[in-house]
Amino acid sequence: MLATRRPTARLTALALLPIVAIACSTGDAASTWAGTVTDSAGVQVVHNPLEGICGPRDAWALEEVLSIGELLGEPEYQFGQIISVDTDDAGNVYIADFQAQEVRVFDSEGLYTHTIGGPGAGPGEIGMGLSGVFALPDEVFVPDIGNCRINRCAHDGELLGSHLIDLTKGIPIRWDRIGDDVVAQLRSMVGDADAEPTGDVIVKMGGEEEARKTISHLPIGQSLQFVNGQPQIRFFEAEPMWDTSSDGRVIMAVNESIRIELLDSGRALVRIITRTHEVKQVTERDQRIFLAAMRDLFEQQGAPAAAIDAAMARFQFADTYPAFITLTHGPQGSVWVQRFAAATRSATRATSIRRTWAPTPGTSTTRKDGTWET
Repeated sequence: MLATRRPTARLTALALLPIVAIACSTGDAASTWAGTVTDSAGVQVVHNPLEGICGPRDAWALEEVLSIGELLGEPEYQFGQIISVDTDDAGNVYIADFQAQEVRVFDSEGLYTHTIGGPGAGPGEIGMGLSGVFALPDEVFVPDIGNCRINRCAHDGELLGSHLIDLTKGIPIRWDRIGDDVVAQLRSMVGDADAEPTGDVIVKMGGEEEARKTISHLPIGQSLQFVNGQPQIRFFEAEPMWDTSSDGRVIMAVNESIRIELLDSGRALVRIITRTHEVKQVTERDQRIFLAAMRDLFEQQGAPAAAIDAAMARFQFADTYPAFITLTHGPQGSVWVQRFAAATRSATRATSIRRTWAPTPGTSTTRKDGTWET
């Protein structure tokens, strides 16, 4: 079956974009599961051991059904940094390119049709802050943090209007969709360096500020805080992770450990999934490799040397790596958890952070009942 997962603004895709079909073995391996299931005030708690119930042959398989993009060829098929992908009911594919500051639209066969937006600050243009694309039934929703606004376009690219985003009420750090509603995770700006940070909220991002509705509250994120308007960054520190389904269900976790909460469409907690994981230390060598990769990236982007030095001086590191990097709803009620890989290169310089610190090829999955597969 065709994967209907809608990648969000946090997704860093490759220049060649495959759209895949997903399949999984349904063989019964439950007899090998060594976990436990308990009840806590009506909430099912599933405790999983380190080993899953499926081997490599039983894992989910990906089958490519459409590929969009070329390393060499027409410019419409070359991408800089894909941050978001969505599809509409007709099968058209919308691809948001952060670097190009535009959204390109392709038909169901992967053929380019038109572009939405373009670099700039004029009507319908996109600044240095493209945060995603969402193909809703009646319009295309394009968040543009660089211009502090949301552009609303027809499916053919015609601008329908835009409205401002009040960043003083929170910085959107992640976008997603629940049904026909676009939601965002907002992180507040702390005015005093000594003030305690507050947890994030997930809100519906409608056309009017006063119409926005809070969907859920999240634990405090530790890797990024805004103090006096300046970002304070501590790499690999614990962050809240979440995902929404088309019918309104929510999964949430803090990635310092594997403890996933499943909420139904009414936001009631119905299941908790836990799993043992191996803790990995962030070594001084790891920090050197990462900082070298960051400096390389800044230099490739043309940042001034003084600005690079100032940014590098603010970077700090957690003591350990996160247990995972992201999680998402999968087919058939499954949950997919993408593991995190530490530095693997022996060189002290690196040309790409994504090449040095990247999710491992394997992705762990759970079944609908919370038992861990791989």
